[in-house]
Amino acid sequence: MNVEEADRILQGLWDVDAQAWDTYWVPIFGKFAHDLATDAHLSVGQVVLDVGTGTGVAAMEALKRSKASGMVLGIDRSVTMLELAKQKYGQVKNLRFLMTDAKCMPFPDEFFDAAISNSGMSYSTFRETITEIFRVVRRGGSFTFNDWHLIDVPAHKIFSEILRRHRTGHPSESLSRCRAAVAVMEHVGNQYADKKIQAEELERVGFIGVQVKRREYKIKLQRITDYIVMRLEREALKQELKELSEAEQAAFIKELRAALKPFTRTGAFIMEWKVTFTHVTKPS
Repeated sequence: MNVEEADRILQGLWDVDAQAWDTYWVPIFGKFAHDLATDAHLSVGQVVLDVGTGTGVAAMEALKRSKASGMVLGIDRSVTMLELAKQKYGQVKNLRFLMTDAKCMPFPDEFFDAAISNSGMSYSTFRETITEIFRVVRRGGSFTFNDWHLIDVPAHKIFSEILRRHRTGHPSESLSRCRAAVAVMEHVGNQYADKKIQAEELERVGFIGVQVKRREYKIKLQRITDYIVMRLEREALKQELKELSEAEQAAFIKELRAALKPFTRTGAFIMEWKVTFTHVTKPS
């Protein structure tokens, strides 16, 4: 499977996942978005682009900095994500959302004062996207984004390892394609796990002053069950469970609960989650 096909399959899953994403994951990614907007050094009156805006949490954080005299435009490829963003923030003045591909944006050169992306960069089009961002950001403007990988969240890593042991060895054609797409995109993403490679790509297109900051968050949920539900509400995981018997599902959940017990402290489920923030500028 090539990268383009894998990207299409996973984009389809994102469309289905929109509501689950907004319900379970946005409260977590809202913490990342707050720090992202801070690192971007946004100021009153700026015109800001939010790449891969999803349901708009980072765009809203950016607008808090640019105030009523500024403007924030969030872009995404997912219709369902943008529909939710518009439901939540559609009446907010100077905040707009547009469906468009980040690697080919319909904006004039140097249109934005700054660009941000809250884990919204697709590694499959990383080079093309940063080239476009460089084009649409004004001279002296900035681009700030964050990202993370599976190894940055121990609970996610354990979940994936246990799922791998329990998932069916005879998947349907649909599930096989889903697995293949995930594997392809994980391979592409691993190429950019090295911040040195990202910095080289950013400098290649013309950005300067690469600044990298790593933050470790402690994400608190009430129970292990809350974490399991959060994970199993994603479409890819639903497909995995559908192809297991009730007994197989029960065995998976039992082992998962046992493996996640060490994350339970003082009556709560606490995840360590490392996120890397990168800030660059376009030469004046």
